Amino acid sequence: MKKIRFNQDWLFVKQEIGLDQLDGQTYEHLNLPHTWNNLDGQDGGNDYFRTISTYIKHFNHQKTLSRVFIEFEGVNSVSNVYLNGKHLGEHKGGYSTFRYDITDILLSKGNTLVVYVDNKHHEDVYPLAADFTFYGGIYRDVYLVETHDLAFDLTYHGGRGIYVSQVNISDAKAELSVSVYLKNEGQKEQATVSVELLDHQGVVVAKDKQETQITDQAHLTLSLSLNNPHLWQGIEDPYLYDVRVTLSNRELHDSKVIPTGLRYFSFDHESFYLNGKKTRLNGVSRHQDRKDIGNALSKEMHEEDIRLIKEIGANSIRLAHYQQADYFYDLCDQEGFVIWAEIPYISMSSKTDFQGSNALSQMKELIIQNYNHSSIIMWGISNEITIAGKKNNVDEILVKLNTLTKQLDPYRVTTMAQVSMLPTDDFQTTLSDVHGYNHYFGWYSGVVEDFKGWLADYRVKQPLRPLSLSEYGVEGIHTLHSETPKVKDYSEEYHALWHEKAYEILENTPFVWGTYVWNMFAFAADFRDEGGSKGMNNKGLVTFDRKIKKDAFYYYQARWTKTPMLHLTQKRFIDRASDTILLKAYSNQDSVSFYLNDVLIETVTSLNSVFQCKVALKSGTNSVKVISGSLQDEAVFNKVSEANKAYEVPEADRNKGVMNFNMAGNWFDQISESENPIVIDPKYFSVHDSLHVIMENKQANAFVSVTFKDLINHPFFEMLGGMSIEQLRNMSKDGFPYGAYFKFNEALQKIKK
Repeated sequence: MKKIRFNQDWLFVKQEIGLDQLDGQTYEHLNLPHTWNNLDGQDGGNDYFRTISTYIKHFNHQKTLSRVFIEFEGVNSVSNVYLNGKHLGEHKGGYSTFRYDITDILLSKGNTLVVYVDNKHHEDVYPLAADFTFYGGIYRDVYLVETHDLAFDLTYHGGRGIYVSQVNISDAKAELSVSVYLKNEGQKEQATVSVELLDHQGVVVAKDKQETQITDQAHLTLSLSLNNPHLWQGIEDPYLYDVRVTLSNRELHDSKVIPTGLRYFSFDHESFYLNGKKTRLNGVSRHQDRKDIGNALSKEMHEEDIRLIKEIGANSIRLAHYQQADYFYDLCDQEGFVIWAEIPYISMSSKTDFQGSNALSQMKELIIQNYNHSSIIMWGISNEITIAGKKNNVDEILVKLNTLTKQLDPYRVTTMAQVSMLPTDDFQTTLSDVHGYNHYFGWYSGVVEDFKGWLADYRVKQPLRPLSLSEYGVEGIHTLHSETPKVKDYSEEYHALWHEKAYEILENTPFVWGTYVWNMFAFAADFRDEGGSKGMNNKGLVTFDRKIKKDAFYYYQARWTKTPMLHLTQKRFIDRASDTILLKAYSNQDSVSFYLNDVLIETVTSLNSVFQCKVALKSGTNSVKVISGSLQDEAVFNKVSEANKAYEVPEADRNKGVMNFNMAGNWFDQISESENPIVIDPKYFSVHDSLHVIMENKQANAFVSVTFKDLINHPFFEMLGGMSIEQLRNMSKDGFPYGAYFKFNEALQKIKK
C-alpha cells in the first residue's frame, strides 16, 4: 500500500456550483486542511456560515499499483464526492474517515475531483445541537491510496482491514487475536498472511502464519502469544510493541505495522484498575479547535495539545464530543493516556430518525477505525442526550448503541456522560458498563459545595455503581479579576478557587474513579455571549490560542505531578485597591516562603497544594516573591486608590449567559423568596414543567410567547426548552430574579393542564 498526501492546490468557493457550471467561476486557491468558519465561527452572534461549499481539484495521476482510493480523514458534516462527473458517494458525519475506490474512473491526465461539503443542519445527522461550533470544510488530510488487487480490505466503514484484539492479557501472559480481512479484485490467488509481534528493539517475540485461496474476499484469524509481557502502564510506562502484518503471494502485496500497548483493566464498585493497579483517572476533556484556525489543525498543533496535557499531569483524556484525528489517538497511545472516545450523539435525538441510524453509523465508524488504539479504554455512546427531555425514542436508541458497541468490541467498556438533572436511579444510569455525570454546581446552579450532597445521594441510590465526573468546570476569563471572587464574575480568581473546592471534594470521594475537567482548552461556541467574550466557552484551563495557562492549570499541575513545581497566582491582577491582599501559590512541595519587597513575610505549609499568605501593600509598586527550595516565582502588584474597572465584566455584558431571560412585564423583582414561597397545584402548569410541555397548551403558549420572547428565539431553545423552568432559572439566576420566577409560576397556576 502507498499513501500520497493530496492536500495541495485546491479551488474553493462558499457556494454550491453545479458540475456543468464549474468553469468561469471565481475561486479561492488553498491547501488543505481547511474550514471556512475559522473566523466567523468564533466571533459570536450565532451567524457563522452554514451552507454547501464547493472544493475542486484538477490533477494528473499515473498509478503505480493496481487499485487507487481517495481517502478523506474528516469532512464536516455531509459530503458528496464526484470524480470526472461520476458520483462516488455521500457521507453523513463530520468526524470520521471515509474512502472511495476510484480505480475505474481515474485518468492518467485531466481529472476533476469535486467535493460538495455541507455543514447546514440535517435532522438525520449528528450532532443536531451542541455547545460548540460546527465548522464546515475538508478540515483533515486527504490522500490517494494505492494498493495491489490483492490487499487488506479498505472498503468497510473506513477501516484498514486489520483488527488486533487483546483477548487475554495478564502479568504472566499476553494472548492476541489478529483478524485480517482481505479483498481481491483480480484473479483467484493463493495468499499468505503473516503476523509478528516485535518488541522495542525490533526483535520478533511471537508470530503466526496462514495461507488461503481467495477469489473475492477472505477473513483470517491469527494468534499471538507471549509470556511475561512488558505491559503498557499508562503515562508511567507507555510501552508499545509492534504488530506487523504482511500479505504476500510470491511477492509482498501489502503490509501494516500497528503499535500495540498490552494492557488489561477493570472497574469495581469504586475504582479503575490498569494492569491490576488501582489508578485514579485524573482527566481533562479536549475540543479540537483553535483561535483563527478552527478545526483545521496541523500535526504540530495536535502535538502541542498533547504536550500541554502531559505538562499538567493528567493521565486520561475525554475526547469530546466526536471522533478526533487518528494522529491524536496515535499520540495518546505513545504517551500513555487512558482515553474515553465518543460519538456526537449529544443533547437531543432526531425528530425524524427514530431508529438512530446515523448515531449507529458513527459508532460503527468510530470503533472500526480506532479499534487498534490501545489507549482507548471506553467507548462513549452519548453525551447529555436527555437535556431536551426523554423523547424521540432516545432510550431505545441508547440500547441499540450499547449493544452494537459490545458486539463490535467485547474487550472494552461502554460509557455515557449524563446531563446533571437526570435522576440517579434512571434506567440510563445502569445501561452502559460505566458512566459519568456532568455537573456545574457553583456555576449553572447552587454552590460548589453541593457536590457533597449530590454525591451522597448518588451513593444511596447506586451503592455498587462506580462514578466519574465526566464534566465539571466554570467560566474563567484571564483578563478579569476580583479580590472577592464569586459566581458569574468570570474572574480568573473564581475559576481557580472553584476548581480548588470542587477537586478537593471529588478527590476525597472514594467511589469516583475519574474526573474530567471541562475543558482543557477554551473553545468556540458561536452562539455564546457572556462575560464580555463573544463566541467562546471560556471554561478552559488554557486559552483558545494555547498561549496562556490560567492559574487553575497550575493548581492541577500541583495536584497531579511529581516533578517539583511552584506557581504564584494572580500575576495578571496587577492593580490592587485593597490595603491587604491574599497571596496564593500552588506547589507540590511541603512549604512555600512568601516575600514582599524582598522581606520574608511567612513560610507556609499545606497538605492540599494551596499556600496562602496575607500581606499589606505599600503605595505604588510592590514586588512579591515565593520560594520553595530551588524553585522561585514572582509578580509585581500596584497599590492603587481605586479598583481598575477593566478587571470587571463590562456593564453592558452583565447578566448575560447561556440563557438570557429578557422578560416582558412588571415582575416586582423585590419579592422575597422567604416571604413568598413557590406553591404548586399539580393540576395546573407550574415552574416544575418544561417550556416544551407548557407551550403545547394554547393558552399557556400565548402567555409564554410574550413573556419569554427572547428566550424562545435563543438558538438553544429547542434543546434547553426540555428543561423545567426551575432548572432553566438555576442556570441564570441573576438574569431571572426570584420575583419574576414567583410571578411566572403564579400566572401558570391559573392555567389548567
